[in-house]
Amino acid sequence: MLVPGFEVRGFPIRLRNINNLVFAPDGRLFALGYDGNVHQLHDRDGDGMPEASTLFHDNKRNEIPESIGMAWGPARKGGPHESGGGLYIASRGKVLFLLDKGDGTSELQYVTGGWDPPTIKGGSSLDAVGVAVASDGDIYFALSVDAWRAPYRVNAETGRSEYNQFSERGTILRLSPDWKQRKIVCTGMRFPVSLDINAEGDLFASEQEGATWLGNGNPFDELLHIRKGRHYGFPPRHPSHLPGVIDEPSVFDYAPQHQSTCGLHFNEPVAGGGRVFGPDWWRGDALVSGESRGKIFRTKLVKTDAGYVAQNTLIACLSHLTIDAVPTPKGDLFVACHTGAPDWGTGPKGEGRLYRIRYKNTAAPQPTLAYAAGPTETRIVFDRPLDLSQVRNLAKRSDVSMGAYVAAGDRFETMRPGYQVVKDQMKVGRYQLPVLSAAITQDRREMIIVTESRTEDYNYAVAVAKGEGWSGFGVDALSDLNGVEAERGGEKIWFPHLDFKVARELTKASARHAAFLENEDGGEIVIRTQLDLHRMLRPAIQPGSTLDFTYAPERVTVVFESDSALEVRSKAGVEKSGPSRSSITVTPSAGAWIPVEVKVKPGARLSVAWFTAEDARLRAIPLRRFKLPWAHPRSDAPLAPRAQRIPEIAGGDAAKGRDLFFSERLACAKCHKIGDEGGAIGPDLSNLVHRDYESVMKDIVRPSAAINPDHISQNFLLRDGEEISGVVVKETTSELGVALASGETLAVPRSKIVRYDASSLSLMPEGLLDAATKEEKRDLMTFLLLGK
Repeated sequence: MLVPGFEVRGFPIRLRNINNLVFAPDGRLFALGYDGNVHQLHDRDGDGMPEASTLFHDNKRNEIPESIGMAWGPARKGGPHESGGGLYIASRGKVLFLLDKGDGTSELQYVTGGWDPPTIKGGSSLDAVGVAVASDGDIYFALSVDAWRAPYRVNAETGRSEYNQFSERGTILRLSPDWKQRKIVCTGMRFPVSLDINAEGDLFASEQEGATWLGNGNPFDELLHIRKGRHYGFPPRHPSHLPGVIDEPSVFDYAPQHQSTCGLHFNEPVAGGGRVFGPDWWRGDALVSGESRGKIFRTKLVKTDAGYVAQNTLIACLSHLTIDAVPTPKGDLFVACHTGAPDWGTGPKGEGRLYRIRYKNTAAPQPTLAYAAGPTETRIVFDRPLDLSQVRNLAKRSDVSMGAYVAAGDRFETMRPGYQVVKDQMKVGRYQLPVLSAAITQDRREMIIVTESRTEDYNYAVAVAKGEGWSGFGVDALSDLNGVEAERGGEKIWFPHLDFKVARELTKASARHAAFLENEDGGEIVIRTQLDLHRMLRPAIQPGSTLDFTYAPERVTVVFESDSALEVRSKAGVEKSGPSRSSITVTPSAGAWIPVEVKVKPGARLSVAWFTAEDARLRAIPLRRFKLPWAHPRSDAPLAPRAQRIPEIAGGDAAKGRDLFFSERLACAKCHKIGDEGGAIGPDLSNLVHRDYESVMKDIVRPSAAINPDHISQNFLLRDGEEISGVVVKETTSELGVALASGETLAVPRSKIVRYDASSLSLMPEGLLDAATKEEKRDLMTFLLLGK
């Protein structure tokens, strides 16, 4: 835990990898296994830690194949069990319902399905993912995008896009409580792993990044506020292939790249419990699991008339793949993890890990804010006074690191996904900023850490380490140069946002910030900031990527409103439509921040929002768009060509590597496809141009170290005693198409199958490269990593 006062314990029971944890309204806990088994977990001694489990659904016939997405909800309206409840589960090709029979077992019911399967598998064919049930009984679930590596579906002969914006693929769908009507809520979804509805009744999704398969796909994992009729950017707007959409920006982007956001739950009391996880001011925050790097994020959301504003804090680092983290009726947090390495872990057969995080020392001061109070001063604000013993030798125990990709808790990050961009970003400069002195304020609510001057727009990670006399106290926090500087009567103070509602909500656990906004005496408030308005409706581009088009310039308007007299100044020019409303309109460019000064009366309401000439709908301004008045943009050096960044393939011949890939000797193409060539038994390797050398070589040499969920090998026992192993590539009501390691596909009648379940081993054999020479290995890897 990167914040003090919490205790972590492992569950005394062991289960195979778990994908979802769900509480029923009566407090019972259910776990959806990667293998499709659904367990009921039992806390028989009432200590808040389950120590036993029973099968709520035995998936021995694989009715629930490799699913991720489960939620409790009422039974079908108008059905024979209308008064009952159970578990909705998103699965491949269908949504299912496990009716609670009341005796610890369930009845499996088919809810909906029949949509078109994805045209091109890529990454995962889990298909339907994420489930949430609204208070009115509507069921929401997502369908992953149609073709991940070619989402525009460009016809090679005509050059025209065949992407169907009105298809159910790549959408979030709403299903009526009687299971009869299915309607599209929004489009442009890539892979929204988890859905949840907050206390305001608004639907959110954790969406995974899109740049691995598409150059102009958003490279970040996202938290999305789902609104009817919006398009969420995968595939993104394109002047030729998809000109008629507006890409809805995310509420928050989790960075640096490849966090792999999965579980999403709002921190509200569950199952009749009255407590939330952590301090009460964490109530309502989104708890998001980052799978690939083992993270748990706490994302605070403030709703404005123009949309949501998010403030993110990393609260935990884990040594396992973190899939789900759900609040409990007792106010704890239960965490489900997969074992194994990113991205896929040990698969359905792997042994999972379950943890309980308990807020044990509720008297421990919690950090609420970390911000730059000036070019040399970083402050960490706490929700209550610090004990003087906790801040002994504070300067010596404090450490500040800076860099474009620095994040809080980097020192605890034990694993990273195998993508070249991750390796490249880890090589980008990370510097220690010397700590010159440290102190605490008179009320003991703020740490003041003084360093050498820093004015460049980097991340600044502050680690206040545990040490002698600290009683286990330690804090890791991320600061940056975002925010606004407010001044009144000679007093200056930092706020995260220009909108007073957002500023108030995000700082309400800080006594000094609350007092500044609530005090209506002392003259007008002057607020200074710089606005970064570049690419407001354009997705970010992964470093090193190039596009086949140039974005048209944006015309951005920022609107300021108050319920009293308002004065706005900017070099960009100010338009007024009354004494309490002003706006500025600019055509922004990269690194050209817009200085703004706002004067308003104490106690007034101040709101700010934006729109563009392309889309007149107002949207909230994210925190990262506000830069402190004394900050300036950083200058990132462009990446070297990819071939120069992979020393292991220096001198390799991609053409010879291509011949090896398609040769009968290695037979890679019998199972794997690159571009439009090759087989579909194993994973599509087209995205290896984004992977790093070490992880790709590990996948070849140790194919069972990480099991791709799209190509899980199944072990079959047939009625005649024969046993076969293969990947299910086709399913009908009467038979399964099973792809064998030889490359052939066998039609297996369901009537001849006694049982089948997932294998713990990959279908790909080990030792594939044992007979290859050093030069051949280099040539093959050159082809795989450069794609030419």
